[in-house]
Amino acid sequence: MATPELEMKAKASVAVLKAAIVIEEFGINFYTSLAGCIKNKTGAALFRSLAGDEKEHRRMIQKELDRLGQFCDVSCVQPMQEYLKIVPQKVFTPPPGACLTLVDEMDALETGIEVEENSRRMYSEALERGGDEMTKETLVSLVGWEIKHKQILEENLRNLRLEGTWYGYSPILEG
Repeated sequence: MATPELEMKAKASVAVLKAAIVIEEFGINFYTSLAGCIKNKTGAALFRSLAGDEKEHRRMIQKELDRLGQFCDVSCVQPMQEYLKIVPQKVFTPPPGACLTLVDEMDALETGIEVEENSRRMYSEALERGGDEMTKETLVSLVGWEIKHKQILEENLRNLRLEGTWYGYSPILEG
């Protein structure tokens, strides 16, 4: 049986992680829909890879939520509302198969950069709030992923602005 202090810490972690699940699901849907709308194979592969990473993040978070369930009833904990606000309310998502213009592609990259930065900030703030060591390890890993994703998106945005072409990210591009 968990102590009241441990249960309180677990509930605080669960509230953050439940918000994180919502944000990661937004990323999965956002990147998946963009992958179908980018004419350039490198850009489409990049978004498919990012969607795959977001699925892995969701799996990591769910694993941590399952573990925290031993300390508190996670079903009674609501997602932390302040973090749910980091998901953009209006995002341009064209129908599947429709190709985006260069301007639309750059707008999509800017939205992705914003979400990745906000996610990094959320995970960093959650680290400062405390929690047990396993939750902290998960959050540290997620911070690293979000930084990497933001850098990849920024590099592609810079390349699209300067040269009108996708940079991609060779370790994750598909064969």
